Amino acid sequence: MKTVIRTSSGEYPVLTGHGVSCRVLELSGILPNVTKAAVVTDDNVAPLHLQKLLDVLPEGTLRYVVPHGEQSKNWKLLGELLEGFAADGLRRDDVLIALGGGVVGDLAGFAASVYMRGIPYVQVPTTLLAAIDSSVGGKTAVDLKAGKNLAGRIYPPRAVVCDIDFLSTLPKAEWKCGLGEAVKYAVLAGGEMFELMKKGLDENSLEHFIDLAVDYKRQVVEADENESGTRRLLNLGHTVGHAVETESALGFPHGVCVAMGIKAVARASLSAGLLPKEDYLAISSLIQKYSFPECPYPMRSVLGHVAHDKKISGGKLNVVVIRGIGRCEILPMTLKEFEEFVS
Repeated sequence: MKTVIRTSSGEYPVLTGHGVSCRVLELSGILPNVTKAAVVTDDNVAPLHLQKLLDVLPEGTLRYVVPHGEQSKNWKLLGELLEGFAADGLRRDDVLIALGGGVVGDLAGFAASVYMRGIPYVQVPTTLLAAIDSSVGGKTAVDLKAGKNLAGRIYPPRAVVCDIDFLSTLPKAEWKCGLGEAVKYAVLAGGEMFELMKKGLDENSLEHFIDLAVDYKRQVVEADENESGTRRLLNLGHTVGHAVETESALGFPHGVCVAMGIKAVARASLSAGLLPKEDYLAISSLIQKYSFPECPYPMRSVLGHVAHDKKISGGKLNVVVIRGIGRCEILPMTLKEFEEFVS
């Protein structure tokens, strides 16, 4: 399926299907202009999929393999990539391809955005999380000591090419990480997405679910590319989730932390009289269906990390609360109000 995202900064296609990576440059619409390509991937993905991609890219394509994991989203590795691009002669009219999950997409996209003040790049997601969320929308970033994704910019790709075949090699932990973001979309959108999650994603429904998630994100990004309003809804579960990631020293995967965050916000929304009990039970049942754990830390210790949350504006945190399945809302709260809300 082809979904076109149109924003004030331009438009780009998101292409989903089996085997589409073999036509990555053609589907991206950047042929015949490309003379040189470069691929950034990680040491988990490289042995599985890198050669398949190199086989359809120009001869002499550059390749950069970084260590897997959130720890790679740092200034040092970003600088090494940029120095590598320069040493290898990458130019403004060449193309960078991010082959991997959310970490690779964030890191490579940020590198593309600042190298020579911006070179074109293409997202080729290899995880469920990247396919339904992080590869779409143009967010790029690295982490700072103070918190996750605190340095970055919105820099849309030329295209997103999602080869469903790549997802078949996902280990269980990475699959579950993606399911956490899938729960987020199910709660935000409701309807068919929630029902598909209730039934359980399988090889027959996976591609359709990805297309639905991409189209939902398309609507949000087109309405608010720079996250000044409705795009903040996509942060459902992330305020608590990012704090749990920090508290655990990245011991829990991002998607698992998001699911923990959604459960905490759903419970808080119920207690505040915002969320009907029937919908709360349905959300809790969905989270339980995919065996997501409860947050193992006292909420007070977790919330100590929220002060560095980049969603704070005007001294208030933009909190995504749940009023029903398919009905979420942004409520500004002070840090003290948020602590009282979720505690």
